[in-house]
Amino acid sequence: MKHTWLAVLVAATLLTGLTLWLTPSERPGDGRSPALPWEIEVDGLGGSRVFGLSLGLTTLAEAERQLGIEAKVTLFRPEGGEPVVEAFFDDLRPAGLKADFVLVLDLPAGRIAAMHERGLRTAQGRDGVRRVSIAPSDLPDVRAAPISAITYLPAINLDPEVLEKRFGVPARRVPEGPGTRHWLYPEMGLDIVVNEDGKEVLQYVAPRDFERLATPLRDAGN
Repeated sequence: MKHTWLAVLVAATLLTGLTLWLTPSERPGDGRSPALPWEIEVDGLGGSRVFGLSLGLTTLAEAERQLGIEAKVTLFRPEGGEPVVEAFFDDLRPAGLKADFVLVLDLPAGRIAAMHERGLRTAQGRDGVRRVSIAPSDLPDVRAAPISAITYLPAINLDPEVLEKRFGVPARRVPEGPGTRHWLYPEMGLDIVVNEDGKEVLQYVAPRDFERLATPLRDAGN
């Protein structure tokens, strides 16, 4: 009986999330921060705000207060690539939509290199990416750093029709391997990875930084 109720609860949660995606919502003017993935505020100066977080301005510490949970922070160093510090938030439910969040932090390359040297543990995955646990002494600097990008990982699979209903027609659709396309919205700083065989991934940057997302896709297509 316990497992039956758990299955019903999970199904109800997913159904609620899907309903929010499918049904047009009208949020009252109550002064709350935008919490839905399609509520992207652009300022006309190249900046944007989503989930109540201003890209390039909101720090990780402020994001943790806004989201109500402490992030898991890791330094990633791809094989042959530049290292990056990311903050992971597991199982959030902004406006009732269950999802995971990954925030990329804007830190100088030299500071990231020093954090790498001071890292406590290093593990390398089969993908060639080295994962480094950041030393506690470096965490205050990490939490004071602004967010440069947000990756939103919804718990439910989304149809292209639903995405187009919420975000509109993309400026470009760029293929990336079998069954995967990038829907690009430069004016919103948004890249939606539409996956025929898996769940979608939404990547947000400030519109002024959109080329950071678009350039690797163009290079891969050459």
